[in-house]
Amino acid sequence: MGKTRQIVGPVLIWLLVAAVIGALTDVPPWSADLFETMAVEPWVGIGQFLSSVVMIALILVYLGMLLKTWIAKDHKPFIRLIFGAVATTVAYGVNLLLKSDFGMIRPCHDFATGGACPAIDNFSYPSNHTVIAFGLAMGLAFAIPWLTYLAFPLAILAGVSRVMAGHHYPHDIVVGAVLGTLGVLGALLMFVKVQDSLAEKLTESRQKTPEKA
Repeated sequence: MGKTRQIVGPVLIWLLVAAVIGALTDVPPWSADLFETMAVEPWVGIGQFLSSVVMIALILVYLGMLLKTWIAKDHKPFIRLIFGAVATTVAYGVNLLLKSDFGMIRPCHDFATGGACPAIDNFSYPSNHTVIAFGLAMGLAFAIPWLTYLAFPLAILAGVSRVMAGHHYPHDIVVGAVLGTLGVLGALLMFVKVQDSLAEKLTESRQKTPEKA
């Protein structure tokens, strides 16, 4: 029963992700209206700056926690962070395929925002930055729960900054957040026993190493 639940839960999560992606393939009126409200000067310039800064901050926090848990020999969070990074990479790869398949141009090609705009074949839906930001946030929260209060606000800021910069509609961000968060969560839950087993083996291995020295 436990193994069945371990598979069924993630599959249901991924089906929910697929449903959200399928439901927002056209630009909803609320998304276009909200974009026109947010992507204006001086917010365009601020959004482009914040987008880079927040993503760098999230990546540095993630790498810092990997290093910290390794040094502290806190192996379960360390292994979960590794799996979270891998799952985020997979979610990013899936998102690249989705962007190419849907081929939705960015709003800055339809609206004059006054800021720099990616090439027209660099599509909009869903947002790559947001998938990565929320995937990393989910990886951090799953491994080290108290980091939820830091990671997800940073991920939200990363997503909002992409709209402010004029590079995405708000619904691009919503779908990116769902794919990043729930896609990574599903993967982490499906392989949670593998993570625990690897953490135990790593602990045993590192405990034996000093005895051999």
